[in-house]
Amino acid sequence: MKVAAVKKWIPALLAPVVVAAVVAGASISANAQVKLESKTPQQVMEMIAGSALTGFSGEARATLDLGLPKIPSLGDPGLTPPPGTKPLDAPPTEPPPNAKTGTELLTMLSSLSGTHHARIYAEGSDKSRIQVLEGMGEENFIRNGSTLWKYDSEANTAVHSSLPATPGKKHARDESMPMSPGEMANRFLQSMGQDTEISVQDSTRVAGRDAYTLELVPRDGDSLIARVSIGVDAATGAPLEVVVDAVGQQEPAITMGFTSFTPEAPAAELFEFTPPAGASVTEYKLPQPATDHRGGPKHAKGILGSGWESIMVVPAKEVSGELASQGLLDKLSTPVEGGRLVHTSLLNALVTTDGRMLVGPVSVARLQAAANE
Repeated sequence: MKVAAVKKWIPALLAPVVVAAVVAGASISANAQVKLESKTPQQVMEMIAGSALTGFSGEARATLDLGLPKIPSLGDPGLTPPPGTKPLDAPPTEPPPNAKTGTELLTMLSSLSGTHHARIYAEGSDKSRIQVLEGMGEENFIRNGSTLWKYDSEANTAVHSSLPATPGKKHARDESMPMSPGEMANRFLQSMGQDTEISVQDSTRVAGRDAYTLELVPRDGDSLIARVSIGVDAATGAPLEVVVDAVGQQEPAITMGFTSFTPEAPAAELFEFTPPAGASVTEYKLPQPATDHRGGPKHAKGILGSGWESIMVVPAKEVSGELASQGLLDKLSTPVEGGRLVHTSLLNALVTTDGRMLVGPVSVARLQAAANE
């Protein structure tokens, strides 16, 4: 089946911030010959926060083992526009009013298993290019300022978008754009809270570079996440990889990071893109971010709890009817009190009898309790 490559690099809801996405993968390896200055967890976190590295490039790999079988693709809910979107020279269209959240989530999760490769280029906060390699073809995700391109070389199709401005910020972040290891690491660090045990190892190498390993272990017994390990480049302070271990699973559920890394600004032309001759080009208008009464960003879906206990609540009207009509829910779930449960090593999703979906890296008991609140 052909599933959008971006979904392989956006394992949504697997981080304690509920929505997390990544691009890259390589395991941390201990090396007795590495001898670095000892640092405390606070000092390593200060290295990350104070990193002055703005440009880099590298090869990356992601290996994911979530314990969920493959299911038939039901379409590409990522940056690719929905059916009926008009061509580049026509007025842009709005996204469909009702997202098929449940079906998209299950399809995405089933597509994550396996190993995926990419090349990553970045300069500053608003220029990046990610080339996801799929067989003989590749998908390119390019951001240059507010301009976004997605190009599929196999299909010779391109999608163009522009990021909308947000209050107090230059541009919103396109959530369909794969994240770097550093962005994912920062999400874990920002969300871990007081219920986290933190330690540091100083004898590791990642992508051939000396690194510190920052280990985050949740103290919450209801978390499905056993440990998060973040490899931090000793020279630049840049996070090079993220490994997520699941409770009760021997192999890592997610192993993500660079296999080669160059801490230098890539060539400027890498962030320029012109569709090749004969390419089918489509314009897709990204929606303006919703705001609350104070003018700040507003989440479209409810978030309960925080840190390792975060749970996303999807209203019944946003959960796709295809779950039932195609029998996906029955095939992928088991009956539990209050609904049906879809289980992966790092994520539980409870579809309640009244049609809501609760998703989080927590036990089914925690989801059931949240559903009854």
